[in-house]
Amino acid sequence: MNPNTEKLRKKYMDNPPEGMTSEDIRRMSEDALLNMDYFLNEDRLI
Repeated sequence: MNPNTEKLRKKYMDNPPEGMTSEDIRRMSEDALLNMDYFLNEDRLI
């Protein structure tokens, strides 16, 4: 796995988004994790 993706996984496992648990984050695929991060931070990209 990509080291940057693992940093994201740790970030979200330490502080999961509302409605999710650390276990949910741990089980996510790399693509799903990147998609979630994109949509959670979409407003910062504009």
